[in-house]
Amino acid sequence: MPPARSTHPRRVALLLLLAAFAVYNANLQRIASGDTAAASLLPLSLLLDGSLTLDRFYPYVLERSPQHARGFHIKDGHAYSGYPIGAPLLVTPLYIPWAVAAKLWSWDTPRLAAVAAILEKLSASVVAALSVALLYLLCLRITAPRFALLAAFAYAFGTSTWSISSQALWQHGPSQLAVIAALYGLAAWREQPTARALLLCGLACGVAIAVRPTNLLLLGAVLAAILAAGGLRQLWLLLAAPAAIAAALLAYNFYVFGALGGGYGGGFTGDPWQVLAGLLFSPARGLFVYTPVALFSIAGALLWRNSGRSWSSPLFLTCSLFTAASLAVLSKWPIWWGGHCYGARLLTDVAPCLTLLMIPAVETAWRHLTWKTTFIAALLFSVGIQCVGAFCYPNSLWDERPAPIGESLWRLWDWRDNPVVRSINAGPRLGPDPAALPGLWRDLGLSPAGTPRFLEGRR
Repeated sequence: MPPARSTHPRRVALLLLLAAFAVYNANLQRIASGDTAAASLLPLSLLLDGSLTLDRFYPYVLERSPQHARGFHIKDGHAYSGYPIGAPLLVTPLYIPWAVAAKLWSWDTPRLAAVAAILEKLSASVVAALSVALLYLLCLRITAPRFALLAAFAYAFGTSTWSISSQALWQHGPSQLAVIAALYGLAAWREQPTARALLLCGLACGVAIAVRPTNLLLLGAVLAAILAAGGLRQLWLLLAAPAAIAAALLAYNFYVFGALGGGYGGGFTGDPWQVLAGLLFSPARGLFVYTPVALFSIAGALLWRNSGRSWSSPLFLTCSLFTAASLAVLSKWPIWWGGHCYGARLLTDVAPCLTLLMIPAVETAWRHLTWKTTFIAALLFSVGIQCVGAFCYPNSLWDERPAPIGESLWRLWDWRDNPVVRSINAGPRLGPDPAALPGLWRDLGLSPAGTPRFLEGRR
């Protein structure tokens, strides 16, 4: 019997979107990295200069924040993003009003860069909040409204969607949105196998790959699920959009980087068992440490069939295969800790799948007081850990002190001094670093008292 549908699903989804957006911006700051610098500037370059190069901004970044210049790639005297450009292209429409203002009032590069820093956070939080709303609508297709709402809450505030995806233009937020859109199209196709549903699924898979190349694993999982469901004759509908997007992506990579793989270098040289242990249990980066509610995803996968669902269902196969394949690939990645960040960043992309797999376990737990209490405790603990990351993590300086994390990997297993403990001890901070505020006001064209001076056309 199909789950009961919410009487006002779109209204609830909209409220979830607004609530998530408000919470994601409650810290009044972005938590960025050198990995996101080029992504935050590329939309303005595209709108103002009509170019995918970052020549307008690279000298400024090199002078002001040399450590962030590593996120750029130089070819034939032009600066490009060193990372895939799918994410910044996806959020470019959100930059349009500010690009218009920049043209009208001739904003200079410092002001543009300061505005881009604000737009980066707003864009990231919009994308993350959209993914929450869409995940809720997807969950309504497989469970009752109360469990769909609970799953959306867990995804929004109990995973790295809050502490990572919503805080800066990492690849993960747009990747999650594309993954959920693909799963939604797949679920719609399973209910009614129309060409439109499969085209939507394929387009979302293509966007996911453009945002983050490892999402080829998602396309593989979807392909296997559709074949298992007997959709062989419709495969061309699934593969049309990914093929076109992949062709454009490969052409760009070859032109800019001289390699089809783009700016990614290095090999898969990690020790799989050690890396897997770190990805799941490290006090600095472990999934089950920062999102303990994900343990219910394992239980949910085991209970999937007992809940009246089929293990051969496209959603189950896609979610389980994508998660397993992601873990297998990442277990060979030498920099499995993901650089300077908070928590299990590299597993953020599979958060939608973990949330969907969790649903049968939540439905079962709700019938037993002990398990229900355990689930609520794990969920609240997960939310608390992510809250610490959103409000306290930048203050801790854990990644840099007492030594850069890349030079002292033993710190990834220090239970007494880890990012959570250090961040709690550092305490929360609302707004940007006070030491950076005078420069920010100057670049934005504000006086110390906060009086706007945007009409003074500076060059």
